[in-house]
Amino acid sequence: MFRVLSLLILLIFLTSCDIFKQYELEVIMPQLPAHIKNNLANYADIRFELKYPGSSENNLRYRELRPDSAVFITSTYSVFPVVATPYIYFDNGNSSRREYITLYPAGGIFPESGKDGRLFLKWEDGFAAEIIYTLVNNGYNLDSFNMGRFTEYLTDRSSGNPWIYNEEDIIYGLSFGIFNANYVKRKSTHTIELQMPFEASDNRRWLLSNLCDTRIFEETAGILTLANIPERNISILSDTGKEFVQFFIDSNGWHAYFSNSKGILSGRW
Repeated sequence: MFRVLSLLILLIFLTSCDIFKQYELEVIMPQLPAHIKNNLANYADIRFELKYPGSSENNLRYRELRPDSAVFITSTYSVFPVVATPYIYFDNGNSSRREYITLYPAGGIFPESGKDGRLFLKWEDGFAAEIIYTLVNNGYNLDSFNMGRFTEYLTDRSSGNPWIYNEEDIIYGLSFGIFNANYVKRKSTHTIELQMPFEASDNRRWLLSNLCDTRIFEETAGILTLANIPERNISILSDTGKEFVQFFIDSNGWHAYFSNSKGILSGRW
């Protein structure tokens, strides 16, 4: 009798666990924002890499995914964040070893961002999806957390650009179950002025790898000024399709790595 009762309790427990509720989800990549389409026409080769809880190195890379395409994913997670990082490849004259950079990701969190088994990824949700992915992938249970209010709050408060915030403070608050609005803190911002090592131009335009920030910076006589850049790594891409600069930025200063082997520049605040 005791054995039968134990088996019944175990069966009830197993059937109530979310991990055994398998479902299939159609994940739809976002379209490129208008400011990217209009100014980066030379970057035809843009592809996505996906990551999500339970993904491994073997199924992580969907390099054939293009903007507006879709992929089916099977999951057992009740809170399921998906992060889609775009890769842009450059024509550096070496077809066997092309340079590329990554842009800030788009994202979505199922079921809050999904409907009828479909998850539409959004650029403005990439920040939140990265945070929730970090927590869920490390075993944190967020089933009772109001995910819809969380993503809406980040987007609305930041005017559609949550990358201005410090994700470390948010992750800390969520991981200890004490998160509130006080943990949503802006990163410090700075202005960077560069003497560009590329051929001088008065009409070369530069866009940020953060696609939620739609600003476009123009170069003047080889000088480029980037204003109000948060303390986080970021890249800029020229509208020619041939140059980019990767920045590594922290509270002490910055390092800039130029494409086409044009060298490195550094500065301090």
